[in-house]
Amino acid sequence: MKTTLNRSVLSLAIIVSFSATADNEYESIETYKGKPATEHTIAANNALAETLPWQDTSAFERSERGLIAAFGDHRVGELRNRMSHMNVDSIREDRPDTVNPSIWRQGQMNYASGGLYQVTDGVYQIRGADLSNMTIYRTDNGYLIHDPLLHDEVAEAAWNFAKQHLPAVNGEHKITGMIYSHTHADHFGGSRGIINTGDFVEGAPVIVPGDFIKEMADENIMAGNAMSRRAQYQYGQSLENDATGIVDNALGMGFGKGAVTLVTPTTEIVEREETRVIDGLEVHFINMPGAEAPVEIVNYVPAYRSLNTAELTYDGQHNIYTFRGAKVRDSLAWSKYLTELKMRFVDSGLVDNIHSAHSAPVWNNPETEENEIGHYMEMQRDNYSWLHNNSVRLANHGVKIGDVGRSIEEIVPESQKQNWASRGYHGSYSHNARAIVNLYLGYLDLNPVNINPLKSVDKSCTYVNAGGADNFYKSAKAHFDSGNYQEAGQLLNDLVLCEPTNIEYRELLADTFEQQGYQSETMAWRNSYLQGAVELRTNEIGESLKTASEDVIANTPTTNFLDLVGVQLNGPKAETAGLNFNMGIYHPDIEERHYIEVSNATFSHLPVTELGLESSIPALDTEIIIHKADLTKVITGETTLEALFESGQAGLRGDAKNLQDLASSLDKFDMKFDILPLNR
Repeated sequence: MKTTLNRSVLSLAIIVSFSATADNEYESIETYKGKPATEHTIAANNALAETLPWQDTSAFERSERGLIAAFGDHRVGELRNRMSHMNVDSIREDRPDTVNPSIWRQGQMNYASGGLYQVTDGVYQIRGADLSNMTIYRTDNGYLIHDPLLHDEVAEAAWNFAKQHLPAVNGEHKITGMIYSHTHADHFGGSRGIINTGDFVEGAPVIVPGDFIKEMADENIMAGNAMSRRAQYQYGQSLENDATGIVDNALGMGFGKGAVTLVTPTTEIVEREETRVIDGLEVHFINMPGAEAPVEIVNYVPAYRSLNTAELTYDGQHNIYTFRGAKVRDSLAWSKYLTELKMRFVDSGLVDNIHSAHSAPVWNNPETEENEIGHYMEMQRDNYSWLHNNSVRLANHGVKIGDVGRSIEEIVPESQKQNWASRGYHGSYSHNARAIVNLYLGYLDLNPVNINPLKSVDKSCTYVNAGGADNFYKSAKAHFDSGNYQEAGQLLNDLVLCEPTNIEYRELLADTFEQQGYQSETMAWRNSYLQGAVELRTNEIGESLKTASEDVIANTPTTNFLDLVGVQLNGPKAETAGLNFNMGIYHPDIEERHYIEVSNATFSHLPVTELGLESSIPALDTEIIIHKADLTKVITGETTLEALFESGQAGLRGDAKNLQDLASSLDKFDMKFDILPLNR
């Protein structure tokens, strides 16, 4: 079975390379500085500030309650120390002119958390270390970790910090299990850091909702390259942490540092509800899929009278559609889940607190006997219910998908405007309303001109050629000088798409984006506008967070890896090469077979062992025999297929040329593709 193959076959490992892009004619990203706010932006932000409920400081009180130890100079506090320009001493007076007053206050609220906190006896949280919270439950012989942050380095540092301040159990600090509440990377990405501490008990469960791997792969891997590039805009990853850049990331201050990893789950919660005893601690899990994530579990811990709502609640309005790109979420199901949790656990008096993957917990106030948790849950529920019902209502009146966002903004109830945790920090009323209509009716407004639209550049050039570039620019400049930045940007966007090398057009478009960013309450809006300005001015695309990392891909089943190979197969290349063969992959260590056909310029495959179709496999043109563990090493770059073949650790039967032809027809995705055109 020893065979030598052309090195091009190694591209089957799908390790994405990044290439440099354009010449740098402006300032570099490293030296980039934003411009000041204009008088129009200052006036708009000041006017909004007069309408906000500044008297409500309860979120700050919740954020600071239960502090056991602040991070200080410990490695786990790197993110908070990086954001030290935030000022929590005054939540109103010290706001920079370049920041919307509402998002500035949200950033200050997130900055208020930075340490290890006690939620209740036996329940603890690390908050302010990464984008998400790490929740820690005491069990009979150690601690259970819920949502191990986004990055491995931060998760490892977080647990090492927690060990310094949590009581030892039987003389040790053992980790008796992990829970990933759902499929977003900030809830599993630090998992290998937890393992690296050496405290994870061998054989302890790693618990996830049913279909976790499938849905995680669909969200983070299949379109992972595009999602990572788009995430640069949503999270402003070329921006500095300052008043002209990132001031907050809505769910938390921002990102820690390290790699996104995945320790393979061992236990799925398949039934709608399941109770598991984890090292003596009873945990009641409930599957609540299709709302904030395709699959998601919340959990109730009777011993601690605590409900973990995962990411179904947080101090702000969440995304029904996320800018980085993901499946549109079901806001109606979301509102029903919150009603169920409120009735079952809150109104019935079974909980003393709710805590979640973001923001601080909510407790009832025994002194006032007010049901503060119930009120919080009601406002969260009604936010999504109102958005759903009114977006669909307007659609049934014929309001078009492109217009429904503006229409929704005009009718937001005062009770939501005056509730901080209903405001649009992560998701906005506007883009969420459009997502809801898209869920029911799709992207098309049925205007025939949009049935088969021109490409963006062709449409822009049609407008510019009809109106004349000079007239477009003069009109755009007049709008800008009057503070009508969106109108100016609309015209300038057409000019830049049609003439991307015109520096004057690019710089004024960047100016319009920047001022719109300074006025934006929603994190993704602010960051996207400012990221666009950076790229227009510097002509550079920076590095991005890679959620579909080699570790994540490698620790998914082979069928998901093959899904990605299918996406990478370049149809025109496959057609030109006349690819037409079948092949198999056999994992002898787990007795698993996969069947593949390459025909008609596409790649199709099935996990035949899982489906019980092994007897239906036809004669194979090519077969790879490789341990699953060794395929994982190939994907992570620890070894190569060629080396495994040469050593006899893997084998090849049949025609090796099929693999070579397949490899030469696979695309390598460049994460630095244009969103706005570079000046090439």
